[in-house]
Order: sequence, then structure tokens, then C-alpha cells
Amino acid sequence: LIEGLHLRASRWLLDDRDAQGSLERLAQLPGAVARRTVAMRIQLKAARLAGQTARALDTALLLAKHRAFSASAAQSLVRSLVLDLIARTHDARALEKLWQGLPPVQRALPEVVAQAATRWLELGGDPVRARAWLQPVWEAMLSEASGRSLIDRQKMVQALEMSMKDVSSGDARAWLARIESAQQARPNDAHLQYLAGMVYLRHQLWGKAHNALGQAVKGLPDAGLQRRAWAALAELAEQRQDTAAALQAWKQAAQLG
Repeated sequence: LIEGLHLRASRWLLDDRDAQGSLERLAQLPGAVARRTVAMRIQLKAARLAGQTARALDTALLLAKHRAFSASAAQSLVRSLVLDLIARTHDARALEKLWQGLPPVQRALPEVVAQAATRWLELGGDPVRARAWLQPVWEAMLSEASGRSLIDRQKMVQALEMSMKDVSSGDARAWLARIESAQQARPNDAHLQYLAGMVYLRHQLWGKAHNALGQAVKGLPDAGLQRRAWAALAELAEQRQDTAAALQAWKQAAQLG
């Protein structure tokens, strides 16, 4: 009866949006009771309301393990919590620890690995490490006959582009060859044309960069990537002192915001 009262009180506190009070009530439950599905569901909601994303993630993983949700619902919930936790991480070492502790199924999701790599780079992390995180998912995406959604491909391309600024690193040439090979295997893929063009630009392969980006701007579905591609084309035109082409490319970039 006492355990039931604690559960009911924690639910009422949660209904009143007193997340901390709800969690404190749950903490008074014996361990076996606290691990019951009904208690963990309340804890999940309270932890999310309190902004305790790490605690919410741990609880969601336990609920998923006990099959408290459907497989698709569990994956969606865990993914959203992982993305939130990555965004809230403000230290590269903490992010690396978080990444290593994620279930393999989460580390294999393009959206998750792209955000983790991007956040890692924003926190000053080693680009080689970011590319190591990205590579397995990137190769899996390339090997899939059906491909991934546009948003997944876009996020992966943006993360990879961001990681490719250190052209002097030991794996830079290998990545150049890897991306060039992928683009040649899928010559009509605008995302691969864009990525190849930007990597060529970093390696000062001006002709290849111009050709790839010139093709990419015709098919890129994202205005942000189109704008970056036109800006790169403008810089290439300025470099070869083609003022008219540079002005036209800058105009195209400006029209995209």
C-alpha cells in the first residue's frame, strides 16, 4: 500500500509539473519496485521534464530492454534523447565518453553520428577522430542499394565536409580517394558531387572542384548547400580572374539567402 501511494504521489507531482518532487518520491521506493515498468515510465517523463537527459536516456534504455515500447517507438525515443544529450554536451572528453557508451545500434544511425561528429568538431576535437566515427556509417550508406533519406545523406555530407579541413593529416589523401571513388560510382548524386567538389577545393584541385560543384548546384535539394557551392564557385572564378563568372556565382549565392 505504501509503495502504491508513493507511485500515485509521484504521478500526481508529475501531472503538476513538479519533476524534481516526482523523482524524489520515486527515490523512496525499494529497488525492485523502482525497476517496475510503471515506475520507470514515470521516471522517464520526470527526468525529461527536469532536463536530466542522461537519466532519461538510461531509463529509456532499460524500458527498451524490457520491451516496454514497440521496437520503432523505442528507437525513436532513444534517438531523440541521444541527440539532445549530444547537443547539451560542452566538453570533448565528455562527448567521447558518451559516444563510447552508446549502444551500437545508435552509433550506426546517420543522424546520431553526424551530430556527434559535428559537435565533437565544434568542441575542438580531432578531425581524424570525427572521421573515424563517421566512416562505418558512411560506408554502410554507400553500400545500400536503396540509399538513405535525403536528410540523412545531407547531414552526413555536412559532417564530413566540416571534418575535411585538415588536408595535411595522415588520412586526408585516403579520404580524398574514398570520396572521389564514391562520386565516380554515383556520378549523378548531387550530394556526392558537392562533397567531392568541396574536398577537391581543400586539396587545391581547382579544375576538379569547379566541375563537381558546377554539377552539384543543378541538383542539390538543400538551399544551404547550394549557397555554399555557389560561394565556392565564386571563389574559384575570382582565383582565375573571371570577374563576370564570379559576380554571377555570388549573385546566385545571395539569392539563396
